[in-house]
Amino acid sequence: MADSFEMQRRYYTALLEKYATNPELNRARIKDCEYYLGMMDEAGSSEVFIKRVKETGNMVSTAKAESTDRYENRLFIYEKLGEEKKAEEDRLRLAVIESADSHIELSEKLEKFETEAKLNFNENKAITALGTVVSAVFQLATDGAGSADEKRSRTNAEAGWKMMLEADPEATWEKIVSYPPYRDRIIFADAQLPVLEKIFREVCHG
Repeated sequence: MADSFEMQRRYYTALLEKYATNPELNRARIKDCEYYLGMMDEAGSSEVFIKRVKETGNMVSTAKAESTDRYENRLFIYEKLGEEKKAEEDRLRLAVIESADSHIELSEKLEKFETEAKLNFNENKAITALGTVVSAVFQLATDGAGSADEKRSRTNAEAGWKMMLEADPEATWEKIVSYPPYRDRIIFADAQLPVLEKIFREVCHG
């Protein structure tokens, strides 16, 4: 057991030396290694150390430290590049990581966050595509039959609709005019929608 204890100590010492070569990129992991080395010094034996590890969350701090360094480093880059939306998303990830008290909770919370972030991303992508579709459909209502303008508007409508379906496979005309985030992006009154609907269904088959 003594040999195992010393091997564990050497393992953390080696990690600490590795992380210390790039301290700015490994702040959380360095702190975590120092934490466990200090715990080992206090424990004095493998048995006591293992007991303390179980009492303090089975080394969830190590998993949290790895994730924290990853997202803090990426956050720094996003802030420097002025990518505020991406930076804010990583700030939220860091808050999620900090709030976890176990390995399972950390995994579940991050998975939930990533799922919700993907849904938000896809909805924003769908809303942007919808703007292209509605604009093109409106243009088709006034473009001359067989004109270059009509051909261009039809191409834009088809391309926009394809993008929208990629982001929201359940998109339909009915959803467009009833789902608030979509309907709010359409400036036309309800009375004007039947005209647009006819053209939309002809071009987009939705």
